[in-house]
Amino acid sequence: MKAEELKAAYKLGKRDFSRSNLPKVDLHKARLADINLSQAYLYRAIFSKAHLERAFLNRAILSDANLHQAQLFRASLIEADLENANLTKAILNHANLNGADLRNANLEHAHLVWTNLREANLTNACLDHADLTSARFCQTIMPDGSVRNDNC
Repeated sequence: MKAEELKAAYKLGKRDFSRSNLPKVDLHKARLADINLSQAYLYRAIFSKAHLERAFLNRAILSDANLHQAQLFRASLIEADLENANLTKAILNHANLNGADLRNANLEHAHLVWTNLREANLTNACLDHADLTSARFCQTIMPDGSVRNDNC
């Protein structure tokens, strides 16, 4: 499936794209609120400035993806693979990143207010200037390798 096919199906009301094979798909500035991309293969996908509010991306492969300034408010990314992903300035407020792999991810200036980061792996991730106000940590591996257990 290509980006245009996905957007056309979404416009017609389809929301379930789980298990889709969409490597390198370009969905820059796409408006895809409530979409289900759980277990989708989205390696090196481009979601910069995309609107993915309340999206389901559970267990999705998003390694090396570009999510710069993506709107992921209340999105579910449980156990998502976000290794090496660009999440600079992304809005992840109230998102669920329980068990997510964020190794080497760039979260500079990201908004993670009230975000669930339980059991997430942030090894070597960049959190410079990220807003982690009220984020939930439990068995969370921090960028320096330490484990944070504030909310266990």
